[in-house]
Amino acid sequence: MNITENMQIKFGRVVLMGRPNTGKSTILNAILKQKVAITSPLPQTTRRNMRVVYSDSRGKIVFSDTPGIINKVDDLIGKQVNTEAPKEVGRADVVVCLVDISRPKSEEENKVLGLIRKTNAKKVLVYNKMDKARGSKDHLAEYKYLEDEFDDFIETSALKEKNVGGLLNIIFDLLPIGDPKEIEKDVEVLESKGGPLISMGSKEFVAEIIREKTYLFLREELPYTIFVAVDEIKDKRKLILIKASIYTSGDRYKKMIIGTAGKKIKEIGYNARKELELMSQRKVFLELTVKVDKHWQETETLNY
Repeated sequence: MNITENMQIKFGRVVLMGRPNTGKSTILNAILKQKVAITSPLPQTTRRNMRVVYSDSRGKIVFSDTPGIINKVDDLIGKQVNTEAPKEVGRADVVVCLVDISRPKSEEENKVLGLIRKTNAKKVLVYNKMDKARGSKDHLAEYKYLEDEFDDFIETSALKEKNVGGLLNIIFDLLPIGDPKEIEKDVEVLESKGGPLISMGSKEFVAEIIREKTYLFLREELPYTIFVAVDEIKDKRKLILIKASIYTSGDRYKKMIIGTAGKKIKEIGYNARKELELMSQRKVFLELTVKVDKHWQETETLNY
């Protein structure tokens, strides 16, 4: 008897949801054990839904990392970001709702819960950032009443990778049993591209790495006025040549990105290059240019 014929292969779509900075991208990176999503302390770091395939002997999961739901937005990109999560929740077999228990509950959580309550999917509540929830920053009690609305719950630290395996076990328990042929059919497109796992031919992924470093080195001093476009990627055998442009909406922001004597742009470029080299195991030459385009938000919104 063929053992694989009797295996109960699980398959499903799992959507990660939450307010900004609850650790959705960080926990996805921890599950995949490699970087597939950019992270930073700032809201709106994740701007689009991103799908990635996870597989082990139990089956396959298509994870969707969604941007955090923002309470009040006035800019075009912010408004577009808020439409991303609702697109994904309707296709979910399991919805994983992350809450940051080191911060008080807010109106943004209520918006997330409103979306989750509309779905018939199985639901998991994740109390994330247990490593930070200490003393006056422990707000776990504010979220406990939500447990009755969920099929299961767990405390995690995505950053410290604590209980990530336990969360994955819960997800697999809640997923339906699938036909392996249907599994392969559904994930074929993602896997044929390597998924969003690092591909040095992927301009979008490289642009996201550069945008992450821009956020990290400029922090709160730079509003959400940047967009990164990769203009060229060339494989030169001995190294990979990347030319990219950082677009911003005003000359004063351009000066902030470049920094005194070019210090900031050098820091951004150096750290982006090092990460790309680590991921690709190749030498990388990265050329960054800062450009001003007052209308980049309108153009970028049209590309969604």
